[in-house]
Amino acid sequence: MTEQPDLVIAGRYRLLERIGAGGMGHVWRARDERLGRTVAVKLLHSPVGLPDAEADMARQRAMREARITARLQHPNAVPVFDVVDHDGRPCLVMQYLPSRSLQDVLAEAGTLPVDEVARLGSEVAAGLAAAHDAGIVHRDVKPGNILVGDDGTARITDFGISHALGDASLTSTGLVTGTPAYLAPEVARGAASTSASDVFSLGSTLFAALEGAPPFGQADNAMALLHRVATGNVTEPRASAVSPLLVRMLDPDPSRRPSMDEVARSLTALAAGRTVAFEAASGHTKVLPAAPPAPSRPPAAATRPEPVAAPRVAASPSGQPPGRQRPEPAPAGPSGESHSRTWLLTALIALLLVAGGIAFVLSRNGSTPSGTAAPPSSSSVASSKPSPSTSRASSPPTSSAAAPTTPAPRPTTPAPRPTTTSTSTTQAPPPVTAQDLERAVRDYYALLPGDRDAGWARLSARYQQTTAKNRETYEAFWTSVDKVSTHQVRGSSPDSVTATVRYDFGDGRRVEEVTSYTLVRQGDALLIDSSTVRSSRPA
Repeated sequence: MTEQPDLVIAGRYRLLERIGAGGMGHVWRARDERLGRTVAVKLLHSPVGLPDAEADMARQRAMREARITARLQHPNAVPVFDVVDHDGRPCLVMQYLPSRSLQDVLAEAGTLPVDEVARLGSEVAAGLAAAHDAGIVHRDVKPGNILVGDDGTARITDFGISHALGDASLTSTGLVTGTPAYLAPEVARGAASTSASDVFSLGSTLFAALEGAPPFGQADNAMALLHRVATGNVTEPRASAVSPLLVRMLDPDPSRRPSMDEVARSLTALAAGRTVAFEAASGHTKVLPAAPPAPSRPPAAATRPEPVAAPRVAASPSGQPPGRQRPEPAPAGPSGESHSRTWLLTALIALLLVAGGIAFVLSRNGSTPSGTAAPPSSSSVASSKPSPSTSRASSPPTSSAAAPTTPAPRPTTPAPRPTTTSTSTTQAPPPVTAQDLERAVRDYYALLPGDRDAGWARLSARYQQTTAKNRETYEAFWTSVDKVSTHQVRGSSPDSVTATVRYDFGDGRRVEEVTSYTLVRQGDALLIDSSTVRSSRPA
């Protein structure tokens, strides 16, 4: 029976307008007469090329897959409301979403920008990750099964239905139905579909969105294409921020592919302008700063001065010192003491020579008439003395008889000068506490997204040039954010912080990320020097 407008399916769903057609069936905008809402009804074609018994089995399998899918509830998966039978044909009743398939979008645009591919891919991957967590494998991820809504949100649809009807797979008669262009190699070789197969198929879909064709190309001969897919020899994607992740997703070995959850987190990070690193040994991915990971403490040359007294550094042209500076300390330690000893020893030798000369003159005259041969004024020596102690040492004794034979100089190796002042100028600042670190991160996000100038000033120069990339990229990201909040901020002295950050974007998306930070002290401020996103999920 051919469906027509006003036809009522299962006594409840009135067909209004056909809005799509494909190899699996026709999609109608319909009205749920019982609940008074608009829905989408997909009337599936009966399997072709199969004996009646196998065709009936395929229909039952499609009904079963649809009921399983109805359990899945996720904002990036089209929900199934009901599954009914119409003249022996399975009918899926789904949420109605004004949208176009990604296949139609690519047919019109050819390819999409890298950031758009990352954003759409992150949303689809999030829906598929939720399905995998629920034990549901899609089995036929491809552009035709991804809907892009009028609001730009991507959603995955048709979980398991195409597989149940024999689409994009070998039938029991040995014939190929549908197109195998997005199949995983192991599935093309006859293995069962798994969550790893979905990862490969999503990688093929994103590859097509970037390159204009799937990684195995396209061919009218489905059997030849299936053979090409089975070899696993994919075309390398062109260099882009997403291509390293695609290489992992398209690995011929399913065990080396990342999980769908890792794909979702990585694509979310890429869409936000961050960089993803790959652990080649395990096949897993993790989000990292754009620069190579910094050590637990930044190199002294990059962000911190030497801990000992450093030479005075002139301010940079902007007026901001290049790093944390300290006052130049007074000479202390071995070099200062050596200078003092040398000078004092010279003074004492000079005094001894003067005293010896006076004694010689007195011995020649026999006596010293009162008031006529007074000792030389101490001022002649004291004019260059450094301290009162030297003045006292330079004064000759008042007894003329004792002066020439028993001078009493101070020891030639005087005690070191007090270093209280020198020590105070080089004393390290008080240690950074966990509370200081937590406050610095909270204060940073409290400035945003409104005061981006102040936020930028709380990032180290290294962070500005690597993770943030540049001021324009920083501005573009925060302009897209309506609201940001922090939760569960935990500091760990001397320089680490972990926090949960929630972003409310202007396009309606809400993302929650667990992020770790490394901070550095610059002057009296603590600046964010690096950050690593540990996990990311829709909030």
